[in-house]
Amino acid sequence: MRLQVKQFSAIAGMTALEATRQPFLLLLTLTNVAFIALLPFVITHVLGESNRIVRDSSLALHFVGGLLMGSYASCAALSGEIRRGTASAILSKPVDRVVFFLAKFTGIAVVMLLFSAATTLATVLSTRAAKESFYIDWWGAGPLFAAIVFALALSAAENFFTKRPFVSRCFGWLLVTLSVAVLVSGFAQTQSIYEPGKITSGYAGALPLELIPASALIALAILVLAALAVALATRLEVVPTLSICSAVFMIGLMSDYIFGRSAAGNKLAALLYAVTPNFQHFWGADALNASGVPWSYVAHAAAYAMLYLAGLLGIGIVAMRGMEVR
Repeated sequence: MRLQVKQFSAIAGMTALEATRQPFLLLLTLTNVAFIALLPFVITHVLGESNRIVRDSSLALHFVGGLLMGSYASCAALSGEIRRGTASAILSKPVDRVVFFLAKFTGIAVVMLLFSAATTLATVLSTRAAKESFYIDWWGAGPLFAAIVFALALSAAENFFTKRPFVSRCFGWLLVTLSVAVLVSGFAQTQSIYEPGKITSGYAGALPLELIPASALIALAILVLAALAVALATRLEVVPTLSICSAVFMIGLMSDYIFGRSAAGNKLAALLYAVTPNFQHFWGADALNASGVPWSYVAHAAAYAMLYLAGLLGIGIVAMRGMEVR
């Protein structure tokens, strides 16, 4: 048992490290964060709802970016290693296939959670920047842009002076600089241009921290998509894996409309409605317009996601056991 724990930890750690060294994953993360930072500037037809549009667009980018990252990272970590023969070299040693598969998913899940953390921090700052229509709060936008620049500069300097890998160091520095940016932004108060006497009070009073539960829901959803991608990566390459994950994602968003309306009187529709993950449960943007997303709901959604994770990983384990590794 102790040996399996050590094997699991080693494989999961190496998978996470190798994933952070993938240039595509860094490019995707930087693009996501940079585009979220630019949303308050590029969205012009706001109709008095700039804050909501920037917030919802940022959450949508989080969702789609997670789908792309999960599919690519899963194939790079599993099908890529199977094709290159790295997996057979590991499995030729006394390493159980179940341990290997679950460790691969755990390493990918860690990277997905780090991606979600970076995107959430960027969303908080960008939403603050667009808090009022036709006005940019630079205590939100400024630290966000500075975080991107400093992450690139620090990782480039570290690569130049210490020869450490630029990609993985930049991924790590981006998380650090975004965290510092949020901490700095929390100290600055905001005065409304429409209500001059209204000033936010207290630390982080100007930050839209109610976005964190909504982002946590999306993080759970992309973990489910990552589990599906890992299961598919035992047999498929990047393009078919991404295509199937995208199809499941779209059907899951529309499952209430496609299957839910007929579920009461149609057994097949009821079965498909029960089997298909309903990604609407993980979309909290509508709730933010009302009373917000309570953490109790996040806990229930986490239980729902864990059931799908268990099922998808079980399917992946069966596929891994029956696969011939050369």
